[in-house]
Amino acid sequence: MELYAKSIEKRLTQDTKAKLLRQLEESMEIFTSAEDAEICKLLQKYKESLQQESFRAEQKTLRKHLEETVRCAENFFQIYGDYFEEKHKQLILDACRMHDIGKANYIFQTIVNSDLKKEKQKQIPHGFLSAMVLSKKEYLKQHPLCGPDDFSVLLTAVYYHHTRSDLFDAKAVQDYCRRFYLDAVREYFGDPDIALYLGNRNQLLFSEQTGREYIAIEEELWCEYMLVKGMLNKFDWTVSAGYADAEKTSDRNEKKLCGRIQTAIKQMRPAQQFMMQNTQRSVIMTAPTGSGKTEAALLWLNGEKGFYTLPLKVSSNAIYQRIREKYEYEDVALLHADSMNSYLKAAQELEDGYRNFEQAKLFSYPLTVCTVDQLFRFVYKALGTEIFAATLKYSKVVIDEMQSYSPRVVAALIFGLSEIKRMGGKFAIITATFPPVFEYFMKKSGLLEGTDYISGDFSGSASESRHRIRMAEGDFEWDFIKKEAGEKKILIICNTVSKAQQVYENLKKEGMEPGLLHSRFIRQHRTVLENRILSFSSDEGRAGIWVTTQIVEASLDIDFDILYTEMCTADSLLQRMGRCNRAGKKKTDEPNIIIYQNQSGRGTIYDATLYDRSVELLKHKDGELLSETDKIEYIKAVYDVNQIRKTSYFQQIEENLKHLKTLTAAEYDMKTAQKKFRGIQSICVMPDCVYEDNVRLIESIRSLLQMPHVQTGIRKLLKDKLAGMTLSLTVQYGIPDGIDKDTIAAFDIHRTGLRYEFDGVTGQGLILEKVQDEGLFL
Repeated sequence: MELYAKSIEKRLTQDTKAKLLRQLEESMEIFTSAEDAEICKLLQKYKESLQQESFRAEQKTLRKHLEETVRCAENFFQIYGDYFEEKHKQLILDACRMHDIGKANYIFQTIVNSDLKKEKQKQIPHGFLSAMVLSKKEYLKQHPLCGPDDFSVLLTAVYYHHTRSDLFDAKAVQDYCRRFYLDAVREYFGDPDIALYLGNRNQLLFSEQTGREYIAIEEELWCEYMLVKGMLNKFDWTVSAGYADAEKTSDRNEKKLCGRIQTAIKQMRPAQQFMMQNTQRSVIMTAPTGSGKTEAALLWLNGEKGFYTLPLKVSSNAIYQRIREKYEYEDVALLHADSMNSYLKAAQELEDGYRNFEQAKLFSYPLTVCTVDQLFRFVYKALGTEIFAATLKYSKVVIDEMQSYSPRVVAALIFGLSEIKRMGGKFAIITATFPPVFEYFMKKSGLLEGTDYISGDFSGSASESRHRIRMAEGDFEWDFIKKEAGEKKILIICNTVSKAQQVYENLKKEGMEPGLLHSRFIRQHRTVLENRILSFSSDEGRAGIWVTTQIVEASLDIDFDILYTEMCTADSLLQRMGRCNRAGKKKTDEPNIIIYQNQSGRGTIYDATLYDRSVELLKHKDGELLSETDKIEYIKAVYDVNQIRKTSYFQQIEENLKHLKTLTAAEYDMKTAQKKFRGIQSICVMPDCVYEDNVRLIESIRSLLQMPHVQTGIRKLLKDKLAGMTLSLTVQYGIPDGIDKDTIAAFDIHRTGLRYEFDGVTGQGLILEKVQDEGLFL
């Protein structure tokens, strides 16, 4: 009997195709706005692809799938094999050879082969069955480099290469194998004497079986398991997606990006020289804005496979475009929650766009720009996240502006870097400021300066001091701001959205036309505003005012003449300063950073002790120029470990690290791990006015999404369009007044009757009824 790996690809019936084509035509009549032109174009391409006669793909046999998976691994090791021990290569190749043998069982074959007679029998997952073919005694005899623990790693990787519940007792497994599996395995291998080793289930590193749920696993062994399982998944998923090679290409030999950056840079700056000299080591590099940190990090990659991580999607988009356009390097991927749109819109053909995105998700590109949650979820030991850790073994990862993250994420990054070190990967932290509390926790996690990484501090390399500060009390000085705005670019940063809205309204009453940017705009309007502030910043002839919140601290590459800001903690304050006089070419005879000590956010948004220390340790600099060295010393003083042990900031990092170090395997699933990583419970909210203006469009999207067989890329595109009409609301303290408890039918979106203002250019965004609901919007 021929054994197959999966079902044959089904073709749409004529009736189903006709219904889908009609719905597409109706939807295209509704997507008529200029901003929907790209979507309409992609829908048209999809419609044309449906109309073309398609041919049924050949059904892949089990033997061919396994051979292709092994070949994929062998091709990979020809490029990156020097990163792997011989023992690990052997384990990975054997996992590839064996992982789907369990599909030989008759019940699975009746699912993928319609010619076979069906049986009323619950299927045991094929991964579980695959692991029972291996003999521990024979395997260790044939592979002297491997020991009993290595055999357990191999078994567990194969057993759980898909995430399935293991609730089958020993007798049920024995009966199933006798009736549906043993004869098929013997036929597949052409050996009537082959036996099954049901006792292998007791050799697993972890299991859902009663009494074996919480087996402690040494971290080194867990890392070996992540490597074997992660690489198995990578090769299996690559082949299943229709690709022969796990890596799209490699830049290890040509070093194209590195060469183009070196050509573009007339003279290497100290930070860039340091990174070039230490390409074989993990590094922490501190340097001021304008020091060429981004190029320094890209040079450090030196053609090796790399990941460049940033705090926010908008900053990821900017770096991605910079690499592609400034350095004309096309072998770079963009990966975050909304990145599929970029691929679909850039491709000539819809299928090409989706496949490029698919390869980005498989980490197939030489360089990937992404947000940290795309990579570091493996710290929660959820099944299915092992591929992230495994890929980082033979890669370099850059973490840009680590101080921008919450204590929970900082803990996840530090623990993740310790795991990467164990696996042999390399990291670079590049930042304007590196609080000593980070170094303290890195040391506690086994990351030692001089041994595991080296540091380079280039804060003193800036030739000019860019910022002169003035400390002020009370509220913003409207008359002074109004006067300055006639000739200069003024940036006002508030600690809350409600305050930013109030400032915006006050300025309008004074006859000004300020811009306003904060988190309470729906996504598509926020994008409009982000583009407007970037355009305003880059236009040297413009003058005026923009009012924002802390969302601009690390997300937008903007440069203003004067910053008026509410006081905040030192790390945020220095980030805000970086939005003013970035190049250091503007005069600093008068203060260009005016800081208002009005207690806003103290004890709510910002830890009270850190806020107070940030104020007290800055007061003596009132009226003075702050050098880059001064800023580093300021951060070190505020975040002195001995002085902040009792702060919530310190304790949250400590508690989260302790939690990560004591987690057991599979304690969380993938979805929970994603939520845990960010630590934010949120819902999507759509203002009523937005819903009413787009009701036909929303209904059209609903109709298309409810139809079967709609292509994955089109589904994602439509969902992203819908998401663009929403904003995120945190709900850890419940849903605030004015937000519907129920969701729009078929969508996980809540409507709100709260007033929403935006006229296409500006507006206040969503206006809360209660001040106490401040801080709920992301």
